[in-house]
Amino acid sequence: MTRETAAINARRSGNATAVRPVSPEGPYWDLELLTPADVCALLKVKKSWLYDAVENGALEAIRLGKQLRFRPSALIRYLDERASNGNGGG
Repeated sequence: MTRETAAINARRSGNATAVRPVSPEGPYWDLELLTPADVCALLKVKKSWLYDAVENGALEAIRLGKQLRFRPSALIRYLDERASNGNGGG
């Protein structure tokens, strides 16, 4: 569980002190799948943007029946690929 996921879960439960995030170095850290609402909250984007990003292949998603879920590593990879080093986009 990422720190951001832990924060979301803490806000949902109303108990920020009871959440203990799993270290990213732990063997199961990437199994804590995120919902579209979680991803929207983390990236501060609208659901329509998220669904467009999934549909055009920019962001990897896992489809479980009709539900979409996201691996934390997929979000990290997406952000790393789009990170600017400050030299004007190149």
